[in-house]
Amino acid sequence: MLRDAVLLGSAIAVSKAWNARESWAPRGFRARGVVLVGPGDTELPLLASAPIWDALDLAAVKAPTLVLIEPPADGAAKRAVLKRAAEAGMKTFVLDNGKLRRLRLEDLIGRPLEDVDWRRIKSIIAGKRVLVTGGGGSIGSELARRIATLAPERLTLLDSSEHNLYRIGLELPEAVQVLADIRDRASMRRWFAKERPEIVFHAAALKQVPMVEAFPSEGVLTNVCGLQHVAEAAHACDADLIFVSTDKAVDPSGLMGASKRLGEIYCQALDREGSLRAIPVRLGNVLGSAGSVTPIFEAQLAEGGPLKITDAEVTRYFLTIPQAADALLQAAAVGLNAEPRGAIFVIEMGEALPVVELAREIIRLEGLRPEIDVPIVFTGLRPGEKLHEALVAEDEWREPDPAVGVIAVASPPHALDRVSEAIECLSAFAREGANDKIATALFVAIAGETAETRARAG
Repeated sequence: MLRDAVLLGSAIAVSKAWNARESWAPRGFRARGVVLVGPGDTELPLLASAPIWDALDLAAVKAPTLVLIEPPADGAAKRAVLKRAAEAGMKTFVLDNGKLRRLRLEDLIGRPLEDVDWRRIKSIIAGKRVLVTGGGGSIGSELARRIATLAPERLTLLDSSEHNLYRIGLELPEAVQVLADIRDRASMRRWFAKERPEIVFHAAALKQVPMVEAFPSEGVLTNVCGLQHVAEAAHACDADLIFVSTDKAVDPSGLMGASKRLGEIYCQALDREGSLRAIPVRLGNVLGSAGSVTPIFEAQLAEGGPLKITDAEVTRYFLTIPQAADALLQAAAVGLNAEPRGAIFVIEMGEALPVVELAREIIRLEGLRPEIDVPIVFTGLRPGEKLHEALVAEDEWREPDPAVGVIAVASPPHALDRVSEAIECLSAFAREGANDKIATALFVAIAGETAETRARAG
């Protein structure tokens, strides 16, 4: 029950919302007064006012709850409001499309993709047979939800997780479910031959940097061999491929990023060689996904803290799960008809955000003060991690942007036969569990050399 709430927004928006409160306010809701931004007044008591959002001061407003009636569109401005509300001990709610809900992290972080061209996206999906690997995962399932609204002829969701596949099947009963593992080449060929997709979104992967560092063979078998199996099966049934990559593939320092970079190189080589497309799309850190830090922070906060961060200086690019799905569809719509071939498509994500600020926002969302009510501690970078990620590597260059919010990146070409040779070598090491050989072979492969040429150079 929300009592003694304070409504925040313009006078017009607050008055309109207050007059319509029966449609959104829960039973027992009471408003103590309003804080207005801009000119005007309302019938509720005025507790504070400011000419613009930047001048807002909530220090003297004594209430347990703040309701944003007309929040600023900019994420940074929302974060500033949240900070002032938390400093005043208030939990923040928002009136969103006529419904009252808690302010969420995705309201604050991530940059909405500009001008999503849904007409263009629908033109590549409608009437097509579409398959999503990792279709029960956080990104794959959101992608499936989007695709299901775009009139595909058939939507197939392939996943190795029984639980994830069952869960998304309940939500999308019209989609075909396939319980299969991308690490099984014969299984991929069999299922792709049966489903006959025309477009494949490959979202299945191992995403946790420390886990791939600890289990290099499994990282290769999933992220490298699994991609190759999917690509071979897709091209055998004349399907185009969209490969979900990561900014950790840019000048990688760890095995997860390196495995994804080799996947990009493989797709670039495939894309240059044949009539079918293989398009890598780089995303930043996806908030709330299986590889995201946010569920960890939220669990630590639920235990009373502290929130643990590797380094005070570490920054990352962030997207929400819906933004990631929109970005993949936008890049697919652009990339499947783009020239020249062999490009990587990168989503424009604005400025990288300090991870410590992400932790602070999670604390503030509970109406608490970071470093006062809840401590933050620093544990040191883990193996394979970098302080800062980039969107474009040192040996890459930007081509003309194919669409608003999408960057095309090119790099020196790698011959497909050499890339395939490197993958076969890595696959053999991984099947043997030769973890001590994988890191060297993987970084040699993404450098565009064979083991023999590296040995001769040494």
